[in-house]
Amino acid sequence: MPTFSKHVSRPHTDTSVAVTFRLEADEEQRLAELARQDLRTRSSFVRLLILRGMAAYDKDLKAERA
Repeated sequence: MPTFSKHVSRPHTDTSVAVTFRLEADEEQRLAELARQDLRTRSSFVRLLILRGMAAYDKDLKAERA
């Protein structure tokens, strides 16, 4: 899995898109705790999880097609 660097503050740009979704209370608490441990904002941590998840998903797809 690719490695990702620690949070680097990025300014809002016209190319960024806000995404809204719901979590159960226990999921949000876990997310907040993991973000705190990683010294990230929740938003930054969710973005990291999504990037890692997409990379893993792409890898799985390639493996299935091989």
